Amino acid sequence: MSRISSLFTGTAKTSFLAIARMMGVTFLDKPQTVDLLRPHQQAFYPATQHMLPAVADLTAPDQLLFTQELAESLPAYVWCYERSSQPARQLRCGNILIDGRILCTDYGNQYLLRDSLRPGKRQLVEVDTLIAPFGHYQDGIAFGGYYDFIYLVAAKLSRIRQSFPNGFPTDAVVAYPLFHTQYEREFLAHMGFRPEQIVDTRQYEVRFRRCLLGNNGHWFYPNAHDVQAIHEQLTPLIQPSPTRNRLYISRSGRRRVLNEDTLVQMLSQYNFEYVEDKARSLSEQLSIYNRASFLIGPHGASFSNLIWSQPGTQLVELFSPNYTPNFFSYLSALAGLRYTATRQGKSDPARHNDLVENMTVDVSALERHLNQLLETEDKGLLLN
Repeated sequence: MSRISSLFTGTAKTSFLAIARMMGVTFLDKPQTVDLLRPHQQAFYPATQHMLPAVADLTAPDQLLFTQELAESLPAYVWCYERSSQPARQLRCGNILIDGRILCTDYGNQYLLRDSLRPGKRQLVEVDTLIAPFGHYQDGIAFGGYYDFIYLVAAKLSRIRQSFPNGFPTDAVVAYPLFHTQYEREFLAHMGFRPEQIVDTRQYEVRFRRCLLGNNGHWFYPNAHDVQAIHEQLTPLIQPSPTRNRLYISRSGRRRVLNEDTLVQMLSQYNFEYVEDKARSLSEQLSIYNRASFLIGPHGASFSNLIWSQPGTQLVELFSPNYTPNFFSYLSALAGLRYTATRQGKSDPARHNDLVENMTVDVSALERHLNQLLETEDKGLLLN
């Protein structure tokens, strides 16, 4: 996918693959991986489709942010590989090596050249059951954020767990290049893993008798079953609220609203509550979104939680001038939310990456177009 900058380039890639073949190692692509693991298939969920409507810019209705699009996920698999007499182990990046063949379950094998040049041995760990949910490093650009963890790791683990009626074996080990975040630790504990069952593949080489694993599909459009699986897995953490609130979701770091004080002052006149961007438990994050009747804020990972919002909740997504991905439009459609968005501010000529561009909101223009949305929200709450 376009977000991934492959480390395999030109002559280096060709030479490395040639050396790998001489050493009896074969790199599989996704179709070859699916074919190899077919005898070990534990569960299969077909691709899902959802027609996303066209979205006009809220503050400039004559301009389209998104055209109508058929959002199609990829099939989702779960495999339970039982090792024969052939060797099998987990690589530093989390991928699996089976009988000289390196699997491709996620988004390629671009880390393996770097791994092959990295000195230092890992401590060997032998386990009965390995759960291997991810085969990439967290670099903060392609992978590494909250969205990536929720929909690429946690959702896959939820899918794998659902495929086994009795849950994971009590002694199973989960191993991949860990994110090392509080939300990761909370989620894995919620799944029943003790600290000693959680292994970072950058420090440990895991060999196993049995391996439970699955694939990742479309980055922007995760399979609807995966979205439902992670929703069901974490819903018990929600602290119910008797009231619903209008919320402004603040964002620090990249893609900030530069005139946020002015924006918040305007929104406060319409009873919006300011939600500070700070560390929170999973329970707190999910509960904030579950009690919302109206959400507005700059595009960011916090919106990964919108699938725990109640159907009919309004979301207004604020985009910087040069970065307008539509994956929260997709998740909103799956969750039954009402969605609109606006691109705000002028391009920053000094920016070095569209991902980090901040925005300045035209507060007056936004206010003029909020009223109709708020009236619709009020009618919806009355009907409920």
